[in-house]
Amino acid sequence: MKNLVLLLALILPATARPWTDDVMYFAMTDRFYDGDPSNNIPPSCDPALYDAKQQDINLYQGGDLRGIENALQSNYFNDLGVTALWLTPVVKNVWRSGYDLGGWKTGYHGYWTQDWLDIDPHLTSRKSLTGESYPNGDEGRMQHYRDLVKLAHSKGIKVIQDVVINHAGPVFYYDFDADDRFDTSKKEEWVQPFTSEGFHDNAKWTDVKKWNAVQAQPDGKRKLLGVEIATKGALSRLGSYGRKGFSDDSLSKTDGEEVICDFFSLRDIWTDPSGEHFNELVEEFVEIYHFYLTTIGVDGLRIDTVKHVHPQFWDAFTESLRRRLGPAAAEKILFGEIYDENPARLGQYTWTTNWSERPNPVLDSVLDFNFCFKAREYLRRPANEFGSPAALEKSLATRTGTDPELQRPYYNPNPGADGLNSQQKIITFIENHDGLNRFRVAGITEQRNRLAQGLLMTLPGIPCLYYGTEFALLDKAGKIGEDGETGRMMFYRSQGGPSMKDVKASAAFVEISKLAALRAKLPVLRTGQVIPLWVDNDAGTDDNGVFAFARASENGESFAVVVVNASDADRVTSAGEFQIRLPATLKTSGKILRPVLTVGTDKPPLTGVFFDAAGPLRLPVPASSLVVYEGVLKP
Repeated sequence: MKNLVLLLALILPATARPWTDDVMYFAMTDRFYDGDPSNNIPPSCDPALYDAKQQDINLYQGGDLRGIENALQSNYFNDLGVTALWLTPVVKNVWRSGYDLGGWKTGYHGYWTQDWLDIDPHLTSRKSLTGESYPNGDEGRMQHYRDLVKLAHSKGIKVIQDVVINHAGPVFYYDFDADDRFDTSKKEEWVQPFTSEGFHDNAKWTDVKKWNAVQAQPDGKRKLLGVEIATKGALSRLGSYGRKGFSDDSLSKTDGEEVICDFFSLRDIWTDPSGEHFNELVEEFVEIYHFYLTTIGVDGLRIDTVKHVHPQFWDAFTESLRRRLGPAAAEKILFGEIYDENPARLGQYTWTTNWSERPNPVLDSVLDFNFCFKAREYLRRPANEFGSPAALEKSLATRTGTDPELQRPYYNPNPGADGLNSQQKIITFIENHDGLNRFRVAGITEQRNRLAQGLLMTLPGIPCLYYGTEFALLDKAGKIGEDGETGRMMFYRSQGGPSMKDVKASAAFVEISKLAALRAKLPVLRTGQVIPLWVDNDAGTDDNGVFAFARASENGESFAVVVVNASDADRVTSAGEFQIRLPATLKTSGKILRPVLTVGTDKPPLTGVFFDAAGPLRLPVPASSLVVYEGVLKP
């Protein structure tokens, strides 16, 4: 079973595998592995933007595409059980901003686009893995990116490109003092106060080459890799941007302001359907991402800041892009980031704005922030403390729940081009690079981190791992209950960090690889319905911290039971006179439950114990662990 996921990946092309069979891995490329130190300070780049000690979270630290390629070549991701790589945006960025949350920062993360059809030189190499020189300029950089995608595909691994359509980097300034010069020391030239009426008419393109703070691109047609890309320069025109300024509270609003304001010093793209450039912007982005999805061959798009874009834009963009892709649309996934735990707000973007007439999906699915927050309520507690899993149980129920206001399912149940719907393709996670930060911060034990990964890998959804969690990477500066970005540390450090051999030998890596292999072996863990069985209650203490659920096939023939114990004492699924039974819809007659995997604990796994699947269940689960029981015929 150890190499099952790798074997499956080699047998089937990545595109032939349904997304529900995938395990994602989200890597912040600049913070993963510096595979090519020669690109750490690209030509014309301000040397002060790079931290050779890899300590300053706000500076570039050297991770690049070559580092990802080295990991791919060594079968690192295959050994972990990963089948899809989501990389932070690779396009050319503005490299520094004087006004972001917290002050001066760099664009190491990739979300400050300057050129949508060029790859950032911090990420690319002058030569391929086999030693051939790439051409100079954007052609060579794009060739390197295509080579990475081809390498991933040769390993049976899909690639998801992180994209930003809501905004550009600080490609223009507001000429506050009307001197026709960008004064980078003045906050007012980076940020103007939000205006609800009209726009600021003093916007001018920046021209600070050492920060690549220059006019947005492409400014017209582009030819790359022998392909003519018919862009028309919409993104290089000031009229395509809102220029309405920024207010501190606009990002959390839901009254419409959040879709028309700048994002600190990031420049809002005017996606209002009544805008004169609306159709041109839709066509421009379709042209750009059709190129990446076809010529480069990426398998999907993770779309950033979805809720800050007019929803009518998503209607038009997704419909036009899928039409342009034709049959290939069935192989691609478009999923979005909506930083909100309200299921109505999350699911909104899987529906068209005129959904009663056009019930087809818009985004294929979304990142499930509701799941993330509720799983954290249960497990992201200091030391041996734990919360109730009741909120997590409720979160799972909302996946198929109904919006009481609109009287429609929260998530669009109508299938996309691949025959799967947004409920089936929802992406689950418990940590990321945004304010909610890494799961393991100060006070969170290594065992608790491993337990959380076990929960992620056994509940419904496409699980997404965050880089470093396979080593239980600890963010010492992060705090429970506080937002922060301190978890964006370098993983494979140039000096003093773990080697890949160290990481592969760690308990976290081994357990995740076993979970991925078991998920590949048991279809119910990938696509089965979830049936909550037990949430700790007040009837007794035997079950404190326990959460149990079944995963079952639609016909009830196949099933597994997962029991999670967040406490520091051995537990059972019982409390007082109450005991659980599997529902009558499952075919339990003549079957037993046997433990097939235990994670989260360093104690020996449960073996040699069996339980009649048709009877009352007092399932044991060791302290701080998760046990998977498989339903099998009695021997």
